[in-house]
Amino acid sequence: MFSDKLKEGGALYLFGKPDCLDFIDYRPHLTLCSRIVWFQPSRLSQGRINYTNNYDIICYFIKGHRPRAFNLDDIRVPQLVELEHRRRCENVPSVNSGKFSKTRFNQKGKNPGDVWGDIKQLTYKSHELISRAALNTIQKPEKLIERLVKASSLPNDLVLDPFCGTGTCPVVCQRLGRNFIAIESDHDFIAAANTRLERTTSHVGTPRKIALSPAEKPADPYNPSPQLTFSW
Repeated sequence: MFSDKLKEGGALYLFGKPDCLDFIDYRPHLTLCSRIVWFQPSRLSQGRINYTNNYDIICYFIKGHRPRAFNLDDIRVPQLVELEHRRRCENVPSVNSGKFSKTRFNQKGKNPGDVWGDIKQLTYKSHELISRAALNTIQKPEKLIERLVKASSLPNDLVLDPFCGTGTCPVVCQRLGRNFIAIESDHDFIAAANTRLERTTSHVGTPRKIALSPAEKPADPYNPSPQLTFSW
């Protein structure tokens, strides 16, 4: 349903468990580029007859076959190999003349890959946590959403979050200079999101708000409107 609103090359991110795509027929509409594993080793080991699930899946889709934006330099992470070891590897003849002969050590860091263990989930003690009711299933770390927004959108692009919860995505968008449409049905979460937005420094002007009044309908992504470059 959201693919019609994406620009060609626009990105969509879906959060879920390992089986989240089992019942979704996305192939006629979107191209699945990656299943990012968000690794959470700190989760309680509750399994007794099976292995404990220690990760969530972030499915990265695009509309079409080539992303409109993938800003790798904005999301690089530190290299884990020593510079001298990397340089020795680059001088191996099979590397110099092989498929990846143009690959070089980048001082800015490396591609974060599709297994992310460097961003921890929120806990009851996290200063960022808005409400215990939003822990784990609703509120995501700002650092996580920031990586996705930086990677797949450009300044002044329009981002849709149809389940914005406590407003992490709008807050990140406002801070990074992206426009957004945020939708949420829980008025307590909407109030919390608006409070966060008021405290967030905007790169594009005055802070914006998510509508709270029951008489006002939230922005509808299904009706004609500017096409989105990024969504989830």
